[in-house]
Amino acid sequence: MSYRKRTILLILFFSILRLITAGAIELGNDEVYYRMYAQYLQYNYFDHPPVIGWLIRLTTLNLWIDNEINIRLGAIISSAAVTWIFYLMGKKLGNAYTGYVAALIYSVTFYGSIISGLFILPDAPQMVFWSLGLYLLTDIACYTHINRSKKRKVLLFGLIIGLAMMCKVSSAFLWVGFLTYIVLYNRAWLKEPVLYVSGLLTLILFYPVIHWNIENHFVTYLYHSHRVDITNGSFSLMAIISFWAGQFFYYNPILFVYMAIALKKAFSNDLPILNSQKRLLLLCSLPLIATAFLISPFQQVLPHWTGPAYSAIILLTASYFTSKLVPKYRPVKRLAAPLKLAIAFFMFICLSAVVCINYFPGTIGGKRNPNYGDGDFTLDMYGWRDLKYSFHEIVKSDIENNSMHQPTSIITTNWFTAAHLDYYVTKPLGLNLVAVGDTSAIHQYAWINNMRHPLNYGDDAYCILPSNNYVNIQVAFAHYFWQIDSPTIIEQMRGNGICRKFYVWRLRHFLGIKTPALK
Repeated sequence: MSYRKRTILLILFFSILRLITAGAIELGNDEVYYRMYAQYLQYNYFDHPPVIGWLIRLTTLNLWIDNEINIRLGAIISSAAVTWIFYLMGKKLGNAYTGYVAALIYSVTFYGSIISGLFILPDAPQMVFWSLGLYLLTDIACYTHINRSKKRKVLLFGLIIGLAMMCKVSSAFLWVGFLTYIVLYNRAWLKEPVLYVSGLLTLILFYPVIHWNIENHFVTYLYHSHRVDITNGSFSLMAIISFWAGQFFYYNPILFVYMAIALKKAFSNDLPILNSQKRLLLLCSLPLIATAFLISPFQQVLPHWTGPAYSAIILLTASYFTSKLVPKYRPVKRLAAPLKLAIAFFMFICLSAVVCINYFPGTIGGKRNPNYGDGDFTLDMYGWRDLKYSFHEIVKSDIENNSMHQPTSIITTNWFTAAHLDYYVTKPLGLNLVAVGDTSAIHQYAWINNMRHPLNYGDDAYCILPSNNYVNIQVAFAHYFWQIDSPTIIEQMRGNGICRKFYVWRLRHFLGIKTPALK
């Protein structure tokens, strides 16, 4: 069987695996939040550019088929496309076997297959455009001469990176890599007008994001700059260790070792690819990783921030596997042992994660009240679907007993709880949700609140908070309501053990005092 067909089968296998997993676990914090983007389409949002919202709107058929699988379908399709592009890039750099190995390596990294391949995050569409941009660069960097074909590809590169930046701003690092390569190794491009037209195309496509931020006092950049401002944090050795531990796991521990070896071989010119292509691949990977590493001792750096940068390293690693570990391969030759081990490790972790999320008895987090379940990341994707039934019984009983004035609103205090309640509780029950807090706490809800029914004087409302994100509402909202009752507690079970508690407060008679989020 040809490696082209093997790659197609690889894509089909992992796509089916992701589809099954997509229906087996609930949406995580970020996913329900981005689903809300699709409900309120804009040309930019507080956290990210708009493509993720448009993609969800597309795969759910204008939110008509609004379930976990369709919401995640954009990520699954994107991952399939990216895997094929990796095959094409590997084939261009070496041969069909190199392409197949590159596609396989990408598929068994947790970033490629789960973070940007299953979860519906901005990384999913970003990786499509990032890999397309990298594909063009491997052609543009093929030798140093400039011809008409390469000029067209530079123009196309500008368009693609503009679209990539409409997914996630970090895509600009591809321009950083390309321009650094030009300055260091091929300055002839600086005399070509097409280079500047390409940059202008990127800027034009990205302008809606810039315009939105001008209208909103650059709130996105102020927020993200604070997250990466090293002057606001103190040096921590443990933070550096945590950073590299995240990199080590996200890109598959077995493969990460060989990625390091491949980088070493690349620097010693011991890989069978053109020097110009090798240099450009390194410049499209190392700057983003180095930037994240320099920030990591002072601020929390999430492992997936560097994800796209590993694309180039995966190609170098595939080249290393082809030339060093399988020097005399034939079409029927089995995979190298490290690749088999990486596949086995990936499958084991994925299966264990799904089982743990759905069936782990109780919680892996803290068990002290009122913060029961604190630190249990699996609860982000478990139990929200069933909450509506328990809460509906509370509302029904209160209305029947006339203990609440026909409440229509739920209040909560942060963006991730708000998004979960929005999708799994208020939407199916036909209720209104308002998030309370400053912009750093409620994010895009600072704008969404203005599109929803405000609380009026005398209104009753409920507040729902999970115990793993507990806030004492009787203190926090004391000035806004005439009376706040002690909460009703919903104990949520998993595997015959309590995994989390939901606190439901009855907030009686809104006094009309407006917080910024209730205007």
